[in-house]
Amino acid sequence: MKVNRLFSMILVLLIGGTLATVAVFAQKKKVDKKYKNRYQCIEVTRFDVKQGVDFPLDWSITMTEEMITQLKETAKFKDICREGETPVDPNAPALKLVGTVIEYKKGSRAARYLVGFGAGSTVIKAHIKIMDRATGEVLFEDDVDGKVVMGAIGGESVGATRGLAKEIAGKTKKEFFSS
Repeated sequence: MKVNRLFSMILVLLIGGTLATVAVFAQKKKVDKKYKNRYQCIEVTRFDVKQGVDFPLDWSITMTEEMITQLKETAKFKDICREGETPVDPNAPALKLVGTVIEYKKGSRAARYLVGFGAGSTVIKAHIKIMDRATGEVLFEDDVDGKVVMGAIGGESVGATRGLAKEIAGKTKKEFFSS
């Protein structure tokens, strides 16, 4: 009886682990090599926020500007524009970055300062899609996050937008450009 119960528990854990692994890989889409070094322009849109996620509205603007700054620092794009802006060369192949904030944990600057060790961390998680601007074809898809774990006097929570933007810029550079 105990052996059957133990076997059942192990089987459930294995199946659960397999399903979790499949779910993780299903969320991520890699870029086909034919798209490497093709795009000179990227349009950055303001991210949507999943219903029920209490994400500060003003952070949405900050996050968009951080993404533009971090993408510029990659030095890979000739043109980076905001949603609705016309690219310098409207006929050049262009990407479009869209996303949804799927999780937000406010965190506490005081807890980060007084306790440390990850207490009071601010976390932003988003699901992003990078698509061909002209066709709408999704070329890359993944989950990204930004965190503030510590910093001067606990670090400002809004800094999590910078962390998220850095991860997006890094993935964009890695996926769309040869080293």
